[in-house]
Amino acid sequence: MFKKIDTFNFKKQSSIFKNLTLLVYKSFIKEPRSIIFMLIVPIFFSVMFFFIFGKEGKTLFNYALLPCLTVLTSLTPAIVEWKNSVFLKRIDITGVKKSMFIGSIWLVYLLAGIFFYIVVLSFNAILSIIVLGAGDSNSFLKAFSSIKIGYLLLSIILICATSIALATLFGGIANSSGSIQGIVMMVYFFSIFLSGIMLPTESLFKSHGMVIFTYFIPHKYPVFLYMYSFSKTGWTETYQGMQGTQVTFQGAVNSFTSSWQPIVGSLAILAGLFTLTTFTFKWTAKR
Repeated sequence: MFKKIDTFNFKKQSSIFKNLTLLVYKSFIKEPRSIIFMLIVPIFFSVMFFFIFGKEGKTLFNYALLPCLTVLTSLTPAIVEWKNSVFLKRIDITGVKKSMFIGSIWLVYLLAGIFFYIVVLSFNAILSIIVLGAGDSNSFLKAFSSIKIGYLLLSIILICATSIALATLFGGIANSSGSIQGIVMMVYFFSIFLSGIMLPTESLFKSHGMVIFTYFIPHKYPVFLYMYSFSKTGWTETYQGMQGTQVTFQGAVNSFTSSWQPIVGSLAILAGLFTLTTFTFKWTAKR
């Protein structure tokens, strides 16, 4: 009689993944930092920058992305704290694969990022109506008529995934939250200001040098896809900007000419970060 070798038990592995996901979810909802970084901070920045940049309604679409980026500042210290507690030690003892645990983190925080994006977008819609009214002067509401739903959903998923990938990479190699927090905040502010979220692309992307430099900002790729998803023009179609010059929604100098470019760029970055994290992620912090 031949002995049956069960190399992969799907039911068992899916059950382990489900339990891991529930553990990460419970940790997320019990941590006050999650609500502060993914809801309070994005709403504060949305209101502040909305009035700073002249109450331009359409910018509120970009500001709704802030929860997707603050995943970075919320998840990184959480992972470091897990490493300094018995949480990851107990998981490590069970023999769970790193890739499975990392996958459960990605799932929980991806869903959280999408949820809080919807919440902040709803808040911004109310803010725009209160300040600008519900008429034609409200460019935020008018932008809904030109939304490309498929690109919108894909871009939001890619933005959240990019933040999560960076957070798991930084948190996986750090031994203390203090040692990594400075780097995380630097990456966060570089991302929100140089990817096109907080600053108008027309004033930011004026030169080829700036465009080339921002290619090193991982969030730029999905953010530009997001901006394209509610743009009335194509990637290279120009219109007269605020300063009287011909620009595209990307600014004075184009970063991309077709939708596949930021998509492929985002997927390549995510694949690289996930692979690197799988090899560098440490279950426990070195004392």
